[in-house]
Amino acid sequence: MTVSDITVAPRWRMQDGLPAALLRYGASAAGPAAVSAAHFLASLIFLHQLPAREFGLFSFVMVSLSLGLSLSISLISLPLTRGLALGDRIAIPACFQMNWIVCIGFAVSLFAALLAGGAPLQDATLLALFAGAFTFRCFARALAFVESRATAAIRSDLTYSFVLIGSLGLLAVCDGVSFAWGSGALLLSALAALLPFGAAFFRGQLAALKGDPRAYLPIFRDVTRWSLAGAILTELTINAHAYLVTFIAGPGAFALLALGMLLMRPASLTQLALTDLERPAMARAISASDGPALTRIQRHFTFGLSATWLANILLCAALLAFFPAAVVKDSYSLENVIITVSICALIMAMRALRTPLSVLLQAAGRFKELAGIGAASALVSLLATVSLLSVAGPIASLGGIGLGELVILILCHVAVHDWKRANHD
Repeated sequence: MTVSDITVAPRWRMQDGLPAALLRYGASAAGPAAVSAAHFLASLIFLHQLPAREFGLFSFVMVSLSLGLSLSISLISLPLTRGLALGDRIAIPACFQMNWIVCIGFAVSLFAALLAGGAPLQDATLLALFAGAFTFRCFARALAFVESRATAAIRSDLTYSFVLIGSLGLLAVCDGVSFAWGSGALLLSALAALLPFGAAFFRGQLAALKGDPRAYLPIFRDVTRWSLAGAILTELTINAHAYLVTFIAGPGAFALLALGMLLMRPASLTQLALTDLERPAMARAISASDGPALTRIQRHFTFGLSATWLANILLCAALLAFFPAAVVKDSYSLENVIITVSICALIMAMRALRTPLSVLLQAAGRFKELAGIGAASALVSLLATVSLLSVAGPIASLGGIGLGELVILILCHVAVHDWKRANHD
């Protein structure tokens, strides 16, 4: 794929109201909803078929995926979005090349972490390759939205979901569920999900291997050095407990916390999906100096995430009230599961409120400011998580994540208010 092959997405219709936003969100959320359902069913199968330690390792990988996605977004998707807003297509080949670097680097790092956590060599290899392929798909999906090819992204989501559910269902019927076979099913699903993006995407990726790595340096200097710092610091805020509990208390102790996050995964995946959709829309509104449209997008974004959060809460309540055996293993008490899910739900509520704010700041290019917010929240989150983990145990350590999210929410609200007053008053 060359620069001339890129079709820039048409300008988002500024007059669209809430019904149009609901239609857009419904279509865009269909794929992530399918992925969420597939991950939920996979997690239930692993929960009941694998020992707590192996389930903890699997859950650690699922949590670590957010780091790979954050790296992809901060180093690749954001330059694409900024290029869309500014009419700059020069960044596209460099972003294709950076995709290789991000995915390979993330896969190698996760492989080393899994080995350090006690995973067998074969399983660590399969899961690291899965994580790399899943992160590779993140860039392809973001590019599809920038090119106004949302159907390719949705087909990829559905392909991933159907292959994963089908392969794990076959293993369950044949009584062949194991950590190794489950890891292989995840890798197969991630590779199959790349096919809907078409031959042109892969030609662009292969051509990028011959490019000059120095072409990305201006992008890093002007855009992504601060977005990368912000992504890493935000990741520490969001998932510090996952890394600390896994490496201090062990994968078995993390398994209960993973169950709470599993039940809130529909809201989490929807946040990622709607962010891919609304970041370009916000960038266009900012480029057009259309303050009312920007406010309308932000309001619809917040409404969509809040509605998804509420639906997720109702689903969790129904499962725990009427089908507790489906999600609660004998080794976990129902009371501890309810406490864990409640804390995770509160964390996701704050995340739903602050995501539109942080995405607006990304679209406005306020990456240095976001990095400062990430530094403050990461410091609070790390200190609180370590203290609570040492004093009160793994479940209480989630409180450190909640405090970090509260810091992000408050600081992003102040930053957006100041930016709007300076640019649109």
